[in-house]
Amino acid sequence: MIFNLRRRSVSSVVGLDLGSHSIKVVEIDHSGKAPLLVNYGITELLPGAVVNGQIKERDAVLEAINVLFDSCQITGRQVNIALNGADVIIKTIKTDRMNDEELAKAITWEAEQQVPFPLSEISMDYQVLDPDTEGEQMNVLLVAAKRDLINEKLSLLEEAGFDVLLLDVDTFCLLNALESSFAAQPDSCHCIVHFGNESTHLGLVRGGLPILTRNLPVGGRKLVDIIQDQMGIDEDQAYMALYGSAGDEELLEGAAVQEEPAESPLEPSTETSEPTPGEPPAQSGDISPYIDSFLDDVSIGVNRAAAFLESTEESGSITTIYLSGGCANISDIDRKFEEKVGIPTIIANPLSELSYKAELFQAEPAEKVAATLMLAIGLGLRVPD
Repeated sequence: MIFNLRRRSVSSVVGLDLGSHSIKVVEIDHSGKAPLLVNYGITELLPGAVVNGQIKERDAVLEAINVLFDSCQITGRQVNIALNGADVIIKTIKTDRMNDEELAKAITWEAEQQVPFPLSEISMDYQVLDPDTEGEQMNVLLVAAKRDLINEKLSLLEEAGFDVLLLDVDTFCLLNALESSFAAQPDSCHCIVHFGNESTHLGLVRGGLPILTRNLPVGGRKLVDIIQDQMGIDEDQAYMALYGSAGDEELLEGAAVQEEPAESPLEPSTETSEPTPGEPPAQSGDISPYIDSFLDDVSIGVNRAAAFLESTEESGSITTIYLSGGCANISDIDRKFEEKVGIPTIIANPLSELSYKAELFQAEPAEKVAATLMLAIGLGLRVPD
């Protein structure tokens, strides 16, 4: 799955997560007995360069990719990328069990009903989620994407000198990154909450297969904007208040940045002054209400997913929630989220089961970047069939 463009043996795969706030990349060597993480990097994008999965500033994105690969010494040219945004449709369809030829015909009819775009404008793929189970019905995952979105990303990467192996979707990438965790509990249902910049991806997984996917219209950008507006500070200061540092900037290009010592709380002052860009605000205030409000919005989506799960014929409940993405680095966010939803919640660590060079994380602890690299790692672990 999904949109397999190259069917050949490869020794190294680059997972490229092209987000709207930053680009995350990992290079994984598949030539040994187990996948080996060789290199990684993160770099910011100019605001507006990528919006809702669409590339708006082509030259800026190209430059950011090339600089990132050079600075991180990533030599691989065979990449996997993910499709996301409003022009990507993911549906789980329940249909009568049928053979491959019958399904190929049936899926076209289903796409006409489920996809809000003319079939002439899309590329689609599908996968039977339960091929080995018995019963008169089966579940099929249908993925459709606008062709212009696909061609846009392919042409960009080809211009940069890359060979795109496959296009995947967020759900399968995230699932792939935590495959070993799910394999240990095949009958349990897990929930992945991946915080993006513009939206939050939510996926329910059972038996290593997705049973529900949703995109919630709330992401890290909204939280940063609220903190800026409510506290009267700039973007860098909002990141400092939220993450205790400059946010993703300290992870850029895999380089370590020493954190500033925590500031002591200051007494309120009647004097006003313009804050210095990049410095902690003089009156930091309490941002916990804004984080709580943000988590309330996300928890509504999780609660609705849990209700859906309990209402299906495969009744059950969510066993564990895994948090990943940029906002997963907010201090104590797992405990706060668990208190809201009443379900055990942990920070995802896709590096825990992945081999890597010891020196790769000497400057930056692996657990500090693992959740941010979740999607890129899931992509890098995918090898064309």
